[in-house]
Amino acid sequence: MLRRLYLPLIIAGLMLVSCGGETPEELPAEVIVANSAATMSDVGGFRFAIDRSGAPAYLDPDETISFRRAEGYYAAPDSAQATVRIITPGLVTEVNVISIDETQWQTNVMSTNWEQLPPNWGFNPAVLFDADIGIQSILAADLAGTQVLEPEKLDDGPDEALYVVSGTLDGERIHSMSYGLIGPEPLQAKLWIMPESFELVRAVITESNSGDDEPSVWQVDFSEIGRIVDIKPPDGE
Repeated sequence: MLRRLYLPLIIAGLMLVSCGGETPEELPAEVIVANSAATMSDVGGFRFAIDRSGAPAYLDPDETISFRRAEGYYAAPDSAQATVRIITPGLVTEVNVISIDETQWQTNVMSTNWEQLPPNWGFNPAVLFDADIGIQSILAADLAGTQVLEPEKLDDGPDEALYVVSGTLDGERIHSMSYGLIGPEPLQAKLWIMPESFELVRAVITESNSGDDEPSVWQVDFSEIGRIVDIKPPDGE
């Protein structure tokens, strides 16, 4: 008899563990997004990883260098350092980038020496994560038609079920902020957010391309929330 009573309890316990713990408190999508934007705008720094798939996103006016991936650290209010994977005709390589406010430096592909970039170069992580005009602000102001989806535990994320929110993102401001890399057409956004702390764990932004081009997908992952890395200009700059 006792074995019959214990078996359902054991099964229920295993189900909770497999789902990453208890279900987050039910909240409106607008509240979850607003709380997350406020949280991420207040942190002093974090680690980020950005992956792009689909049609090329060109970093230069001549459309010869396209963005593939970046990972590094952001430090409030205006600094970032990253390793960026780029694709050029016949070559896939990585360069190091330092951004402080709107000034950027990059290691030369051939010489590995640091050089200052022109202002129209298309990837500036310091601007991308700026508390006032970056992703955090844009998600809070420009995300419409939001809805809360089933909580989800990411295989490569925190060991608990996260809020999942989807919506349609106006593409105009993010187009301007990203120097034309993303948008300006409306975008589909999906967010994974920590319960209680409302830290943003992942944002996936999808843009539909015209013609036969496959959709472009930007995945931005956040970790080490609160870690502040001292970011300085390259030696000699």
